[in-house]
Amino acid sequence: MHYQGFIFGIMLLAMNIGCENTSMRDRLVTAQAPVSTGYVLSTQPKMQAMQHWDSLAEKIAKNTSQALNHFLPNQTVPVYIVPGEDTAFAKSFRESLLTYLVGYGVPVTLVPDQAVTLETTIEFVNHRRTLARNNQGLRSSLEPGFRQTKDEKGKYLRAPIVGEESGYFDAQTPNSEVQINTSLMHQGGFLYRDSSYFYVDMADWQQYRQQMDHDPRGLKRFTIVGN
Repeated sequence: MHYQGFIFGIMLLAMNIGCENTSMRDRLVTAQAPVSTGYVLSTQPKMQAMQHWDSLAEKIAKNTSQALNHFLPNQTVPVYIVPGEDTAFAKSFRESLLTYLVGYGVPVTLVPDQAVTLETTIEFVNHRRTLARNNQGLRSSLEPGFRQTKDEKGKYLRAPIVGEESGYFDAQTPNSEVQINTSLMHQGGFLYRDSSYFYVDMADWQQYRQQMDHDPRGLKRFTIVGN
């Protein structure tokens, strides 16, 4: 009899704790700082072959041809491709642009005088990415873009919880990216503009940027000089 009473008491205590925790969760409606959350799951291509460079060049050439037909109809204005940096990507990308521009019937010139200019620049970024992980590769998080609101009775609505990818896919995600910007300009204005983003391997950074005096990973080099 005493044993049954003890069990009953434990059950009541657990129920009270559960109700108290639920009540506390209902009152947790403010934060001292914005809560970190993720983005809607998406993908980003990775460049690791010359064919990938060639595909981007084809897209740029096609859109350049369409922009010229739209802004300069019935005019034969040549395109001058501004020389890029002395890198493997810049050289190969320029050659592919030449091939596709000619293929689309766009006149190309080797001198900038009286021509439309097509210029490509590159930004290289190396992230020190930190991810909140767990063993299952999924964690609970607030829905992206969520803002706390009240219902018609003045009560705070329950925060929407979603499953956030936290390592299952990201394990193979490179830390390095490139932003490739292409501008088609004429008489001080833009006729066409493209910004494309790609993952790249850190080991391939020299294909996209000229040799620098410092390592892009932020590492410092020291030389020990003896007496």
